[in-house]
Amino acid sequence: MSDNKLKSNKSMNKKLKKFNTLTEKCYENMIGAVKNDSCWMQAFELLKEIVIEQRQIDPSFAPELVLLDDATDFAYDFSGWIEDLTDELDMKQDYEHLLKVCDELLSLFSWPEYTGSDLKFLRTTTLSSLGRNKESAQYCREWIAAEPENVHATAAGVYAMMKTKEFDEAEQLIRQFIGDGDECTEENDVMFTAASKFYEITGNKKARKKMEQVLNAYDEYLEEMFDMGDYDPDEDYEFGDVFSLDDGNLPFN
Repeated sequence: MSDNKLKSNKSMNKKLKKFNTLTEKCYENMIGAVKNDSCWMQAFELLKEIVIEQRQIDPSFAPELVLLDDATDFAYDFSGWIEDLTDELDMKQDYEHLLKVCDELLSLFSWPEYTGSDLKFLRTTTLSSLGRNKESAQYCREWIAAEPENVHATAAGVYAMMKTKEFDEAEQLIRQFIGDGDECTEENDVMFTAASKFYEITGNKKARKKMEQVLNAYDEYLEEMFDMGDYDPDEDYEFGDVFSLDDGNLPFN
């Protein structure tokens, strides 16, 4: 049990086979070959059963989602399927099930450092889509308090507080990550995007134009890098003044 691998028995093999069959139906549903979409949540519930049963055998089994794939020698691509599940629920605007999936994944697995940012961000937008704006904003405040240096948490807070019309608080969050002379990079582009939306909503045309100029220049540079085959997502780039806010030109409200 110390190798933290999935322990197969007759019951587990049956569940894994059923999971594989259900996920095949999911992808057939995705392309329209199967109309009934209940297979998505059925497969998710079965995945939870598999993890819970394995943890009854070995409490240290797959504490992180990525380790679930490792424990099965990547035979089922659990992580990839989970991403497809959340995308599908979001596309279909099935927000009740999407919130359930977010909550249960956050509870079922640990998310060290910032690895759960995408899932937490999705949870905040899902709450807003359900009209639970105050709950979304409060969740963001708690997330920011726990991870004050996480730009994704703060950007989520900007969007959430736009929904609750707490514009002063939203702008304070923007200022924590964007100031005069700051460059747009892959580390903070999510905040520049949130700021652009904020200034659009609040009617600050000058500030929004500045954000859009920086974002457009950044996008053009990335496209050029991709076309040249030189872009490495794991490398930090210094993009220069073309992607930065000129000193003194950021017109906060």
